Amino acid sequence: MTDFNEWLSRRIGDADAVLLNAIVVPVSPDTGLGLTDLLGAWWEHLSKFEADLSLSLDDHSVWGVHDYIAALIIRDHLARAMLRVEPILVGQVESVVAEVDRQFMDFTECDEDGCTERTDGRKDLSRGWWWKRVPMRGPVREELRLSYGHESDE
Repeated sequence: MTDFNEWLSRRIGDADAVLLNAIVVPVSPDTGLGLTDLLGAWWEHLSKFEADLSLSLDDHSVWGVHDYIAALIIRDHLARAMLRVEPILVGQVESVVAEVDRQFMDFTECDEDGCTERTDGRKDLSRGWWWKRVPMRGPVREELRLSYGHESDE
């Protein structure tokens, strides 16, 4: 993908992006992030994971499973922010988020073993669909599988 801000401005425009970024959700006790910042963080994380797919786990530049969990938590925050979007912008926002989510779907598959959720360790029955996905290949998948006693399926 290209630069996130350029990509976003072609889809929703700068004025709407500013309005959406005013929808702030807490991401830690001391910090809140706006919707477009969260979408940008999700987009950037996915771009990094996608770039890492062909690299090995022992490459020190790759992001690992804890970075992957952090990305899924970002997606959780994004989902919460989306609940606060004004009705006039809902369709537009859902479309843009769906486009980024498709990028995620393109390099992941169903996490049949539940490795991702077990790695996170929190019990939450209302988790989004993104928690039930795992990269099809690459260092994150390898690390998840090694953590749960599976042989590498690369």
